[in-house]
Amino acid sequence: MNAFPPDLPRSLDSLAAIRDNDWRAFLRLTHMEDHWDRRGWLPGRHSYHWMLSFPDAENVRLLSEHCQARLPSAGFDMVPLDALHLTIGCIGFTDELPEEAALVIAEEATLPCRSLAPFSLTIGPLSGSAGALRFSVAPWSPLLKLHRRIALATNAVIGARCVMDTTRFRPHLSIAYANSSVPVPPLIPTLERLRDSPPAEVAVPTADLVELWREDRVSRFETLKKLQLGGE
Repeated sequence: MNAFPPDLPRSLDSLAAIRDNDWRAFLRLTHMEDHWDRRGWLPGRHSYHWMLSFPDAENVRLLSEHCQARLPSAGFDMVPLDALHLTIGCIGFTDELPEEAALVIAEEATLPCRSLAPFSLTIGPLSGSAGALRFSVAPWSPLLKLHRRIALATNAVIGARCVMDTTRFRPHLSIAYANSSVPVPPLIPTLERLRDSPPAEVAVPTADLVELWREDRVSRFETLKKLQLGGE
């Protein structure tokens, strides 16, 4: 998949710069595409992913619920509040990579992650991409550092099969997936109103290795390993 937005924001730490870059890129789209129509995703197939999850972040759930209730239902599948997540990257499909290899990757990433201090993120405002309506998140610098260390650990174990590329990583948190071709212009007035919703602050103390699958146009996941961000 192509990185979206195509260009990086002018600052990796400024919420204003990140939110403006996300929004400008979305405004340039004429249509959204079916999120579920992706190469490799056959019925019943599972994958290993790195992600951040927010099971205890009531403010993130409330913000997501507030926005979802005001989004059009036609053309979209809402992300269940217990499945909200920020994807860091994909390791591979479970039928191509044994669980033991995924756990070895997690072990390889343990020390590099411990050397990163826990950080906080601002979730919001609402924006969009080619396949999802999603929140901007800021700052990006700690997320890019985390991505880079996890990508190096993944590459150290599976080599050329590693598809994680930090230069293409664009952090976000999706709350609704397009399930067909959806025109963008009619969405803009609703999204502009929702962009005034106060953002949510959330702490990030861990990164999760998960097994992910699709279930009736919902992405579900089970955590296999949590890596603690420990600080230097």
